Amino acid sequence: MFPLYTLENCVACKVCAKACPNDAIAIDVEVKFDGRRFLRSYEIDYSKCDSCMKCVEKCKRGTIVGVEGEKPEGRFELRDLIELKRELGLKAKRKSTFVDECYGCLFCFLTCPVGAVGYEDSGEYRTITIDGDLCEGCGMCVKNCPNQALSIVEV
Repeated sequence: MFPLYTLENCVACKVCAKACPNDAIAIDVEVKFDGRRFLRSYEIDYSKCDSCMKCVEKCKRGTIVGVEGEKPEGRFELRDLIELKRELGLKAKRKSTFVDECYGCLFCFLTCPVGAVGYEDSGEYRTITIDGDLCEGCGMCVKNCPNQALSIVEV
């Protein structure tokens, strides 16, 4: 069994990294003056990980899960972890979607750690799009939207 970061429900609190006795988890989070949190990077170095599962135990949001099977080798960055999640057949249970009232501030675009949020700028207004195939349901865009124009839906 080994731990797998799924990104779902992550609030970038760093509890998983603090719980790891071997410093196998590295997280870079930018906290803005107004409290918005931007997950800049997430990495698990499986060569340091002894599969103690303390990160899984401490994460109350279920963002890190225990996976049966042989532990991967080497360092896995966020995109590698998401790819591994998909290879294992684990799908996001949540996705971001629009509610209404978007005024194009781009906080969702700037906040999304996997590049699922895109936009087009016509000069007069911005059209925001969310790629459902890329969205991993972390909710960073929802938490950081000042106009509450986004929500999370179960899929």
